[in-house]
Amino acid sequence: MQPLRAWRLREGYTLADLSGLSGISRSMLSRVERGERRLSPEKKVTLARSVGVTVAALFSVDSPQKVLR
Repeated sequence: MQPLRAWRLREGYTLADLSGLSGISRSMLSRVERGERRLSPEKKVTLARSVGVTVAALFSVDSPQKVLR
């Protein structure tokens, strides 16, 4: 499972939730989760900030969640 999807499911977010918080389309987030697309570094930071975690928490397989709130 992709790290972003694993994090999202563990935290109870839907794709619509993440899209609404980050401004990144639901379809783009879905493609990222399936490994079909990659987010730019800027979009990764935007997404991480929108949910109050580090980029590594969303995209690293081995990184534990780090809350920044």
